[in-house]
Order: sequence, then C-alpha cells, then structure tokens
Amino acid sequence: MDVSRSGFCQYLTHGYLYTIDPDLHLILKVRRIHQTTRGSYGSRCMSRQLRNGGDDVGRYRARSLMRKAQVAVKHRKKFKITTESNHKLPIAPNLLERRFEVNSPNCAWYTDITYLWTMQGRLYLAVIIDLFSRKVVGWAMGDRLKTELVKDAVTMAYFRRKPAGG
Repeated sequence: MDVSRSGFCQYLTHGYLYTIDPDLHLILKVRRIHQTTRGSYGSRCMSRQLRNGGDDVGRYRARSLMRKAQVAVKHRKKFKITTESNHKLPIAPNLLERRFEVNSPNCAWYTDITYLWTMQGRLYLAVIIDLFSRKVVGWAMGDRLKTELVKDAVTMAYFRRKPAGG
C-alpha cells in the first residue's frame, strides 16, 4: 500500500488530521483574478490586485500563491515580420492570374512558405506543388527564412520532375 510503518503508527495514535490550507481564500482570489485577466497577470500585478482588494500580499507571496493555485502567466509570442514590401527589386509578373486549372503536369507550380513550431523552436517550410496533380514536387526546411530555402525547394522540384524548357 506504499505506507511507511511510522506513518501508519502516527495515524493510529493521532488519527487522521485533515488540515485546510490557511491561504485558501487567497488562492481562490488568485484563481478569480487569473480568470478575469485571462492569464495576463504575473506576480507583481497579482500582488497589486490583491493589495487593492485589502490583502497584504507582496510579490513573492503572490508568486507562491500562484503556484499553489496552479496558475501561470500566458506569455505573448513576439510578432516577427517575414515579408519585406518596401524594396526596389523587380516583381515577377502574375502569369496564372488566378487560373489554377492546368491541362498537363509541370506547366504551373505553386509555392508557399510557412513556419512550424517544434521543440527546438521555429522552422520554416517552403513547399512547391504541381497544380496539375496537386502533389508536392519539392520542399525545403530550415531555421532561417533566407533565399537558400526557396532555392533548395526549387532545385528539388526541378531534379525530381525535370520539366521541359519554357
């Protein structure tokens, strides 16, 4: 039963002592504040809110109360700009003009870049799809959004499909 002999003897002599946490009312307040602020308060804001409510709670006590209440701050993810629109480079013409029906393979390829969250951090994925078969013909993955990522995907698609010139 995974009970020590000394613990069992203490139970027999003193009986079962059920103790209520003296901070229970504060824990309930912390949970309520956490819910109303949608998890955006850390220990500093939490202690300020509890002090405004009449409880004398410092920052470190608020942190331990948050641990007891099993609540944590939901950190905002930093926004990263991945598109640079202000440049003087030439822009390729739109040859498809939203006509995605293709009659033969390797006439038109569609490409997109997205990012994936992994245990090691953010990874970028460049994919090239043949619009005729709707199959992936080339792809590349890397931890930086650089030109080489797209070049690697195009190279893979070119050597796998060997399209005709033009």
